[in-house]
Amino acid sequence: TPLEDIISTAADDAEGEEVSLRDLLDLFSHRSFGAIFTILGLLCVVPPIGAIPGLPAAVGVVIVLFSVQMLIGRNHIWLPGPIGSLSMPKDKLQAAEKKAKPVLSFIDGMITDRLKWATGHVATYVSAVLVTLMALALIPLELVPFAVAAPGIAITLVGVALLARDGALMILAYLISAGAIWVLLRYSPILSWLGL
Repeated sequence: TPLEDIISTAADDAEGEEVSLRDLLDLFSHRSFGAIFTILGLLCVVPPIGAIPGLPAAVGVVIVLFSVQMLIGRNHIWLPGPIGSLSMPKDKLQAAEKKAKPVLSFIDGMITDRLKWATGHVATYVSAVLVTLMALALIPLELVPFAVAAPGIAITLVGVALLARDGALMILAYLISAGAIWVLLRYSPILSWLGL
């Protein structure tokens, strides 16, 4: 399903007047990891949200909880009952879609099903390791101005690559992750924390 239509599809398919987090993940089915990585990665990239003190670190912890599920072989995200039941009124969701649709449409125009080997079974496991590392990097990089954007972009690209089965985006995510690791080692206090 095109990204630009995914929110309206969720609103149309959900029962009642509200759409829960579980409804959204069920809509993505086996691609729910891609969906959640895309959304959470964007939180660290889009200003001014990514600049909120403590938010990147909190997002990093949440992403690790999800990426570990992917590492152990789950094909769908498990959520505790109270979290999965968090919901939003359909009208607010549709209003958010209206604002996001131009951006989502632009992303849809860039992605396609290519280089499948880079999103296959082994590559998916590697991407889960990558997302875990980038999520952990968010914690020390929060202390460096604007630095969380690098791992945030990498996590977002992994999410979109998993959603679209786009191997080119996955390879791009690896390259950006290498840059994020360089920033982590060069500018963050991680080495001093480790006593190096």
